[in-house]
Amino acid sequence: MLNVLQQQLQQQDEEAQVDRLAADHGLLRWHKGYVLAELLAEMHYLDQFMLAELRAFWQLYPSTDCPMITQAYEHYFAFANQINTGCVSQFTDLQRTAAASRVNVLETALAELQELGQQRAQILRHSSHDLRGSFGVILSAASLLELVMDSQQECKKILDMLLRNLTICRSLVTQLMDLARLEAGQEALHIQPLDAGQLLTNLVASYQPLAIERGLLLKADGPASLPVACDPLQLQRIIQNLVLNALKHTPTGWVSVCWSRENETRWIVSVQDSGPGLPTATQAGSRPHLGVPSLETTAAVDIADAKQAATALSSRSGLAHQGEGVGLSIVKGLCELLRASLEIDSRPGVGTLFRIRLSIQKQL
Repeated sequence: MLNVLQQQLQQQDEEAQVDRLAADHGLLRWHKGYVLAELLAEMHYLDQFMLAELRAFWQLYPSTDCPMITQAYEHYFAFANQINTGCVSQFTDLQRTAAASRVNVLETALAELQELGQQRAQILRHSSHDLRGSFGVILSAASLLELVMDSQQECKKILDMLLRNLTICRSLVTQLMDLARLEAGQEALHIQPLDAGQLLTNLVASYQPLAIERGLLLKADGPASLPVACDPLQLQRIIQNLVLNALKHTPTGWVSVCWSRENETRWIVSVQDSGPGLPTATQAGSRPHLGVPSLETTAAVDIADAKQAATALSSRSGLAHQGEGVGLSIVKGLCELLRASLEIDSRPGVGTLFRIRLSIQKQL
């Protein structure tokens, strides 16, 4: 600033340069985290310094003409006013922009909170409906049991029905409890070194009997060894939910679990099926058809709107499974807990691909 003042005194500077200097100074102080009061205090200190210098000059040269003294003060105060006005204007504009940005962030957060509330209410409605239906079957089976006590074969069928629906009820209640713990922030992470390749291979192998029973081909594709840092329990819960849902909603064809290292910092695991797909996924626009199982079969679509995805899952044609919307919410919550990204790609009648990207190393 003093250099510009010297140039002005020597009539070597234009007014626009002072304006640019003032705006740049305001921007610099903004980036340094100054508040407006600190900026004004700094400018006041500059004024006091310059006035002290002028007084020292007059004391050294007392014979200086009064008109020259008056002109010097007028010139400096005009310069100081221009600098102060430019700095404060720039600073105020930046404050206004930052305030507008904060308002947008708060509005977005409020909208997401409202959406989360609607999502939770919908999940609870669906779960309550599923539980009510299962309990209705249980009550009906219990009533029938009294009528067929003499027939062991009929009794066995009814008991199987009771056991199946009680298992569904227990699964729904467990999922709701898991979801409640996630939303309350009560799930703890235990990040440790593990071999993701071995864990996923063993997990897929454990579901081969269910796949054979359903007449489906369950495939695992990935390196036998993939050292990462992750929570093995939470990773297993994510893949279990996705694989079980895929097996239960795929009438014919295959289910594939793939994993690989994406780069030096991230790895990918995906669960893909040849099932009926998600009807609402077509709203995302035209995308390439799903082909053979792979990690990067199609372009990814972010599943930030879990409500839409959960609704689509619960409305799949064919085998409808109670509590799947809850299961997807759990998967999304666990991915957020692991700081992983969850993406979905689906085409009705072709299949669905869930893709998860995780960090290889422990995130601080």
